[in-house]
Amino acid sequence: MKKLLGLLLLLITLQLSAWEREPVWPKGKMPDFQQHQIAAMTDESRAEGFKPDKYRTPYLEWFEAPDPAVRKGVCMILISGGSYMNCCDVGLIDFWHKELTKLGVQCVNFVYRTPRPEGLPIYQTAWEDGQRAVRMVRSEAERRGFDPEKIGVISMSAGSHLALLLATSSQTRAYTPVDDLDKVPCHINWAIVNAPAYVTTDGQTGTPAVREGYGADVSLSKVFAFDEKTCPMSLHHGGTDPYSPNGSTLVYRQLRRMGVPAELHLYPGKGHGAYGFERGVEFMTQMGFLGPLGDPVDLMKRYPGDGDRAERIVEDVWPEGKMPDFQEHQCKPYLEWHIPAVRKTRAIQIIYSGGSYTGNNPDGFEVAPARRYLNAMGVTVVTLKYRTPRPKGLAKHTTAWEDLQRAIRIVRSEAASRGLDPDRIGIMGSSAGGHLTLMGVTSSRHRS
Repeated sequence: MKKLLGLLLLLITLQLSAWEREPVWPKGKMPDFQQHQIAAMTDESRAEGFKPDKYRTPYLEWFEAPDPAVRKGVCMILISGGSYMNCCDVGLIDFWHKELTKLGVQCVNFVYRTPRPEGLPIYQTAWEDGQRAVRMVRSEAERRGFDPEKIGVISMSAGSHLALLLATSSQTRAYTPVDDLDKVPCHINWAIVNAPAYVTTDGQTGTPAVREGYGADVSLSKVFAFDEKTCPMSLHHGGTDPYSPNGSTLVYRQLRRMGVPAELHLYPGKGHGAYGFERGVEFMTQMGFLGPLGDPVDLMKRYPGDGDRAERIVEDVWPEGKMPDFQEHQCKPYLEWHIPAVRKTRAIQIIYSGGSYTGNNPDGFEVAPARRYLNAMGVTVVTLKYRTPRPKGLAKHTTAWEDLQRAIRIVRSEAASRGLDPDRIGIMGSSAGGHLTLMGVTSSRHRS
């Protein structure tokens, strides 16, 4: 009896955890059928004994429902890349599905037709499959326990090109309706877009961006309509990706022009890949797709003390009587070294506040929390009090810029003696301090 009960429980568990596959098209209704195309992830298509004729129809693979205790009532469609030649991101799909499900998100893998169709744009059959897939997902929302207006996508490479089509062009029909399901809207509500390929005109036919996405005759591809249903996006791109990050930048600029909420994350030195998943989750949180935001937490209370600092050293920025453009009404500039209790890097971060160039506070909310956070991470921090309020008879930033250039020189000259790297110095500021940061990083070869 115990064995029988155990077997029944095992069968029930397997049934509940089994992933469901649903064909996207009804039999005989798939538009633009081409004999050379299949719909399979590469772990299937490269397996021994693979039979292409069993994998002609694109499908949705529904993963297990999230735990009811954390369920958010939202759904994410996962879209692999593969140059429109295959669906190869097996590992990414697995990672996204596991991480998002833990957060309470219903996940579904969308597998579209590849390789590229003949005699049609490289994306055409995938786009047809994609619009149909979104309609199917929306039609099943009530049964599967999510809001039909809380459907997002997360994607990679060619899959991100497809995601952009779904996100910007849902009001353009990719195919002629085949049944009543095609009356269901096919717009999505947000997109996390990783390394979209073929976005600029120098690569839109299916190649890396041959001009790196730049030039007077290079622009955003016209295949993206940016219609009235264009959704919020979080764009992520490696800075050295041959499928140019300028594509993501141009998409971001267009969204900004339209007033559509958007984030752009560029990762310097990174090639073609998916980066910053945690930033995408933050975007979903800020947009309210993972439930209501918690109460605001005051930064000064979040980082209240200097327990991770071992030493504080104060230095004047200028020697006595040598300060350029001295004005009686301005404060005296100084810098402070904040040495971490446990140093984990030889890099140095210089931080200062904003204040419209009328005042600045190295102990305020724009500086102290970041300083304490970085000290806890083992980073040496230097804070700067620059001259304010604004100088008379000079540009608003002139004396602050002088102080910043001098501060960087001081830090560089003392770095080695403190066991730090003089060639790993960063600067950071907010508002007017952000303006000062731009002066520092773009104009270091000009004497202030």
